[in-house]
Amino acid sequence: MNQLVFIEGDQVVTDSLTVAEVFGKRHDHVLRDIKNLDSSKEFNLHNFGEVEYKDNRNRTYKKYLIKRDGLTFLVFGYTGAKAALFKEKYISEFNRMENELQKLKQPSYMIDDPVSRAKRWITEQEERQQLEQTLRIQESLVSFAAESCMASEKSLLVREVAKLASKQGIVIGERQLFQKLRDWKMIFSNKNEPYQEYVNRGYFEVAQGVREVSGKSKTWLTMKITPKGQAYIINKLKKQQAS
Repeated sequence: MNQLVFIEGDQVVTDSLTVAEVFGKRHDHVLRDIKNLDSSKEFNLHNFGEVEYKDNRNRTYKKYLIKRDGLTFLVFGYTGAKAALFKEKYISEFNRMENELQKLKQPSYMIDDPVSRAKRWITEQEERQQLEQTLRIQESLVSFAAESCMASEKSLLVREVAKLASKQGIVIGERQLFQKLRDWKMIFSNKNEPYQEYVNRGYFEVAQGVREVSGKSKTWLTMKITPKGQAYIINKLKKQQAS
């Protein structure tokens, strides 16, 4: 028999495969029971998580990760002496594993056992280093966005944004920037006009005018990139350059 419950991320769970094995049911019947529960959508989303797994022939199937409350609701209708026994075992295992999880979360200085304390201290250092790295990246991006916005308080032409990017250490010309905007699907491939989505986001402004050409009135459009759009584009260029 599989371990009844296990730690997934920072949660103690079981899964539908284990439930099927423990209660002597077919797995597809357990999946059906879960789908037919009368519980609310919010309850189901919180307590049942659909995931994929591979069998011993490398075929992919679906199963559910199940939290304690979800299991209680699911097996409530499973009756008989054997079912009652396994319900008790499940409750006991959830309690035991949740205690183990709490120990794993304890600060190292609160753990008496020297081996466990050392393991927890190593985990704390790894978590701290990961957090510091994430904060450095976020700080860099926020700072860069702020610099970009402060560098220009008005909407600019594409060639002006290319010059602004160059001042930020990104070597790019007007034509190259136009091509980037096309590649990113921000402007049309056959004309220098932005998609409405990015106008709605506040990244572009489009001015329309009329002028005389050979005695005829001709409408023309001028696309400009707003300060918000400048920050977005320059940050995107910066991340691509760093990758």
